[in-house]
Amino acid sequence: MIGEFRKVGNLLFLSHLVDVSSGNMSARVKDGIWITKTGRSLYNLRGKDIVKIGFERDVRWNAASSEVEIHVNVYKLVGEAKAIVHAHSPSTVALSFLGYKTIEPIDYEGYLFLKSVDVLDIPYNSWQLAKEIIPEYFKDTNRTIVVAKGHGVFAFSETLFKAAQLVSALENSSKLILEVDHGRKDL
Repeated sequence: MIGEFRKVGNLLFLSHLVDVSSGNMSARVKDGIWITKTGRSLYNLRGKDIVKIGFERDVRWNAASSEVEIHVNVYKLVGEAKAIVHAHSPSTVALSFLGYKTIEPIDYEGYLFLKSVDVLDIPYNSWQLAKEIIPEYFKDTNRTIVVAKGHGVFAFSETLFKAAQLVSALENSSKLILEVDHGRKDL
């Protein structure tokens, strides 16, 4: 388990999808969830950087990521969710600030993997609602990736790597949109 967490965490960090202390990941197992601990860097994760928790709140939740309730509620509502990645992808977050309600990739790969990705506007002063809004969104739409405006991306799949692929594809598409639609010249 820790091997996949380390591999995916390093991939996210080295791809600039998270900074030194942002982002989190989890994986569902038969008797609970393995989730990164709060405040831990996803780069070079070790066993002490993840914690196994149950589906009901107990003392172990205190060590888990601050997004623990989002992860748990997604697993409770979406049976096919086996792994979740949350990243703070800069180009994707930038598009959310620019008012995009839906990000529609203009590149072939992005379109092939994503089609379109919705942006949810959850006010910062009401972020506690995200623990209900994001899981309900996944349940109601049957989508596997969503952007929280000004915050980041949540994606689930059957493995951490596949969830990270979704986040990475969206970030690459978001970079291209910024380049094309907003006239950046530094390709």
